[in-house]
Amino acid sequence: MSKRIRVAFDLDGVIIDKPPLIPKKLIEILFRGFEKDGLHYRFPKSKLEQKIRKISHFYLFRPPIKKNIEFIGGLAKDGKYELYIVSSRYSFLKDETEKWLEKRKIDGIFQKVFINMSDEQPHLFKEKVLKKLKPDIFVDDDCELVNYLTGRVETKIYCFSRDSSYARVTKIASLAEIN
Repeated sequence: MSKRIRVAFDLDGVIIDKPPLIPKKLIEILFRGFEKDGLHYRFPKSKLEQKIRKISHFYLFRPPIKKNIEFIGGLAKDGKYELYIVSSRYSFLKDETEKWLEKRKIDGIFQKVFINMSDEQPHLFKEKVLKKLKPDIFVDDDCELVNYLTGRVETKIYCFSRDSSYARVTKIASLAEIN
C-alpha cells in the first residue's frame, strides 16, 4: 500500500466562512489589532472580549465554505489522504470549534484537530504543529502567515484566497489545484 498524503487545513477562511454582515476591516482590527505590518495577532484578554469572540464564532453565525467542504469530503472518501485541521483559534474557542464541526457533520473526517490551547501567536503555533505533524500539504487563508511558514517547514504550503490580488503571496492555490 502506498503512503497516504497528509493534508492539513486551517479552519477560518478555508473551511469556515467569515461572519456575514461584519465589515472585513473590523474583523482585521479584532484579530490583528492596529498593527499595519508583520505578523501580530491580538489575544483578547478581557472576559467580555472573549465572550464577544465566542458569540462571533457560534456555529450559526459562521457559515461553511460549501465548495471547500465538498472537496475535502471527496478527499476523505478517496482513501489516499489523511486529513488534519491546524487552527490557531485560541483555547477559549475550543467548544465552539468542536460544536461547529459536529453540527456540519465533518468532525469525523479528520485524523486530528489541532487548536491553539496554549494561546500562542498563531504563526508560531502553526509552525510548531506543522514541524511535528509533517503534512505533505497545508492550506491557510492568511497569506502573511503563509509567507512566514514558507521555508520554515518542510511542507508544501498554499494560500487559499478568494482575492488573488495579494501582492506578496508566495503561492496562491484554489483547493482544486491540490488534487
